[in-house]
Parts: sequence; structure tokens; C-alpha cells
Amino acid sequence: MAMSTVTSVHHYQLSTIVGKKSSRRGRNPSSSVTCGSLTKEEDQPFSFSTSPSSSSSSSSIISSTEEPSSQSWAPIFDAAAGSRSSASHGRRGFALATAISVMIPLHWPADMVAAGELSIIQDGVRNVLSKAKAAGVLRMVFHDAGTFDMDENSGGMNGSIVYELDRPENIGLSKTFKILEKAKREIDKIQQVSWADLIAVAGAEAVALCGGPNIPVQLGRLDVSIPDPQGKLPLESLDAPSLKKIFLKKGFSTQELVALSGAHTLGSKGFGSPIVFDNSYYKILLEKPWTSPGGMSAMVGLPSDRALVDDDECLRWIETYAGDEMQFFHDFRNAYVKLVNSGAVWATT
Repeated sequence: MAMSTVTSVHHYQLSTIVGKKSSRRGRNPSSSVTCGSLTKEEDQPFSFSTSPSSSSSSSSIISSTEEPSSQSWAPIFDAAAGSRSSASHGRRGFALATAISVMIPLHWPADMVAAGELSIIQDGVRNVLSKAKAAGVLRMVFHDAGTFDMDENSGGMNGSIVYELDRPENIGLSKTFKILEKAKREIDKIQQVSWADLIAVAGAEAVALCGGPNIPVQLGRLDVSIPDPQGKLPLESLDAPSLKKIFLKKGFSTQELVALSGAHTLGSKGFGSPIVFDNSYYKILLEKPWTSPGGMSAMVGLPSDRALVDDDECLRWIETYAGDEMQFFHDFRNAYVKLVNSGAVWATT
């Protein structure tokens, strides 16, 4: 991807920053801060496309009243999160974060500055996020990052989704875009945030809000100014061998494929409560409810979900996560971090 298409919108403080930034694709961040808390991490819904993309790649901002489509993937992380603050508390926290941002001394360590910046983004997201919106936000993460192609060194977590909302596989994401756009407007009044960083943090917040693990998200991703290539998201009709092959091209193992698939526990595909992030996805896969004649049980899951349980390698991980929710949280967190770092171009000083 030509570096001329990259636009930096990340700043390390609200104060005027002097100095020129450079960028490098795929640079691994050296530290991270946990979403859902301000704890420093010391130790990283993909969605399936219903059909190959062939429409225009221009940005389309369409108001939608539909619930986020569950014909996509969504994943998340490690150690159950606590309860969230009320909306009024979130607004007070956002105001406090604004004041703190202004007072941060320029000589503070970079980790402390990063924690303050993350807190401002988290508060902005929490002011617009609800459990009912979590599945759509997580789906947006997968649709932005899921275009990554390791062989072509293209796509990934770069904010290009804002130019791809009119593609068939992104139907329903315009509503999620408008939700996050509202948060971005308020955050940008305090500090500039890239779409890539905002979406990555919002997905982590969505998981934690619904009872999933806290996920570390490093800041500093740069946005591109053009859409990613089309046809890079996995089709929902694929069998397990095809899924494993596609995910391998994106740098993910079979274990990570199964862990990320667990994000489908959120949403309306019948894997437990649509607003609770847990290991119900795997338990229900083992039951194979779609094999029952007639009724709503036949509608559970996507063909790609059902395909996983018929593959021996995938089945081993499905059984592991069905019996150990904390192991699922741990592996999902790691896979999510890897996902939102895939193909990212990082701001450097």
C-alpha cells in the first residue's frame, strides 16, 4: 500500500506537538494498555461476506434502523470485566478526562501519556455504546481488520471501512458508523483519534461491556484514505478446510480461527444471549441444534459456524472452549489483539 495514502490523525497529547512523525506498516507496538481499565499490560464480528464484493468502493453513509447483521464474525478476550458506569457517570468521566488531558505535563513517561489518551477514547466510546450495539461494533472491527492479506501486504486495521460501507458484506454497518462517528466528534475535541484506533478500542469495550475479558489495545494506528481491495472477507458458505486456508493467509492458526469465531456468541444467530459474551457459542455448536427437524433451531448459526464442528482439528478447540470459558477468554483476547494489529501502519516519533 502506498505510504502516500496514509494520513496520521494520532497525537500523543492535546498540547501542540512539535516533531515530525514517520510510519511503518506492521511495526509491532512495544507496549499496550488494557481496554476496560487503566491497567498497563506487561506481557494481542471477522465477518463473513454473504457474497463476493463487486459494488462501488466509494463511501456511503446510509442511515439504517436495522439491527447489526450477524452474518459476520466477532471475537474478544481474557478475564471477565466488571459492570459499566451509567451514561451520566460516563459524561462526568469524559469531562474529567478532558481536564486531565490539558494538565498532562510534557515530561510524563510515554506509558502514562498513552494511558491517559486511551482513557479519553474509552470514555468517549462508553458514552455511545450499549449492550444492544455491541455486536455491530465488534462486527465493524472484523470487517475493517479482516481485509488483511499477508501475501499482498494489503488491508488490515487501517480505518478503510469508512470508505467501504456500501459494499454488500457491510450492509447494516452504516448505523454502527454513525454511532462511532458521534464518539469521534467528541474525542477529537480533546485529542485527535484515528478511525483505526477508535474501532479497535470500541470493539474491546464492546466485549468487556458484555461480560467478556479486558483486552489490551495499543494506540498509534494511522488511517488510509482509500478503500481496501474487495473480496478479502471470508464467505459465510465456506467449509472448514477453506476457512483454515483463508485465515492462514491472514496469519491466523486454526486455534485462532476457532477462538475468533466465538465472537458470534453476540448477536442474533442463536448462540445464547445476544448481549452476553461467554462460551455459549461452543456449547451450542456441540449440540448441533440445526440437525433437529423444523423449528427455530434449524436457523442457529451460519453455514461456516456449523462447518467448524465437522472438522477434527477445529472440534478439539471447540470442545476445549466449551469446557473452559477462561481459556476461551484468554485465547480470544490474544487473537483479538493480533487481529487489530494486522496490517496496521503505526505512527512513530
